[in-house]
Amino acid sequence: MGAGGKQNTAPAAGPKVLEKAWKIHGKLYDLNEFANIHPGGNRAIMNAACHPEGELFVESYHPNADTVYSMIEKYEVKGDVTLEEPIKEAFEAKLDYTFEADGWYRKLKKDAMAKLRGQGAQKFKNTKKLKKTNLRGDDIYLAVDVLHLVLLTMMTLMLWAGSWKAAVAVGVLRGAVIMRIAHVASHASLSPYPEINMIMYYASMMFAGTAPEIWSRKHVVRHHVNTNEPVLDEDRMEPIKCIFKAAQWLDYHKNQHIYVWPFYVHVVMAWSFSDLLSNATRAGAGCVEYTWKEKALNIGTLLSHMAITYAAPLYFAGWWGLVLVEINTLLTSVIFGFEFIVNHEIIGCDIFEESKDKKVDWGLYQAISSADFHPLGWGSWFFNQLTGGLNLQICHHLFPGIHYRHYPELTKIIYEHMEKVGQKPVYSDNVVTAVVNHYEFLKDCSAKYAPEESKKVQ
Repeated sequence: MGAGGKQNTAPAAGPKVLEKAWKIHGKLYDLNEFANIHPGGNRAIMNAACHPEGELFVESYHPNADTVYSMIEKYEVKGDVTLEEPIKEAFEAKLDYTFEADGWYRKLKKDAMAKLRGQGAQKFKNTKKLKKTNLRGDDIYLAVDVLHLVLLTMMTLMLWAGSWKAAVAVGVLRGAVIMRIAHVASHASLSPYPEINMIMYYASMMFAGTAPEIWSRKHVVRHHVNTNEPVLDEDRMEPIKCIFKAAQWLDYHKNQHIYVWPFYVHVVMAWSFSDLLSNATRAGAGCVEYTWKEKALNIGTLLSHMAITYAAPLYFAGWWGLVLVEINTLLTSVIFGFEFIVNHEIIGCDIFEESKDKKVDWGLYQAISSADFHPLGWGSWFFNQLTGGLNLQICHHLFPGIHYRHYPELTKIIYEHMEKVGQKPVYSDNVVTAVVNHYEFLKDCSAKYAPEESKKVQ
């Protein structure tokens, strides 16, 4: 009772206000505090914020997802909640994914981890170290990656001085940096230490030529959780080419298998200018909008790259610098681009149509919508090292948080599990065959998915 015998009436509590939240299996979680102690680093977990299906990240980046669910249980938000940045329901998967306890993907992960841990036990002969078997990169790989960046820096300085041999070296080293360092670090698998992953990621991106936060949203988020899904997977280069039946087919797409090749051999240059435009005109490529710091980081990285790669050769070598820039661009684009285009776009890959309108195990879909090249034989080790494991793309999509040094052994296990359910892995014996298969794939898409009337501009 208050003064004068009047009853105190406290104002009704309003809904809890959160800046952003994580939606996992239909429940909301406030992981802002947990992000600071997340073993994979703050940046990794922030990529999944505001996504309508956060379980896609939990399952794909954690060999034992149930452990993660137990860890975050206490962060579940119950009752009324107001989100300053809402869940982006438009990013909901177009396929009906499942993660059953006895499903294909869960069984694969359990078997694969048991065998990898078993190798660790044999190596260390110590059960305590067995539990700490490092699934990310080790010190030897990190030392090689640092030397790689140092050598690329030295060759770049020689390119500025007018050396065409240095331009060749830079083109080769740059292509490898994109795959071996920038891409691996973006998935937080280069090192077990988040700080090292971040340093290597940002340092390599200045040579790679893309904006780090745009890559994180477009590739790590949208491509890896919604592989080969129309609209959601932004790695498909629309509208330059078109591979989806439900997409808007333009008249020129009927010749995409012919005209696309000059673009492919300059893809890294187009990539840089596209990201510069995207950073200026879009709020964000993923579910979370760019902060002003992220936009500044994007534009700073892109401008630094353009100064290093394009402006400096022209300034120091004059018109001869144009030739050096072209050599650099061609080689980088061929080494990176020709590997990239054959990962999901060859005949035999599921391009959404075969899996729509039915429940599909998320992991199995990743396996049948991806393709390997040189998975076996003498070339497998070489291409695994050159591409950072991207020649074993099926494994990469199933275990993106594991370092590529484990991919050869994991690939054998994956193939065995695919064969158990009657699925034959899609792969090419070598990279030349893979590129030819990609040509046939683009040609087939035009003939198969787009009738003549659909190829006309709407």
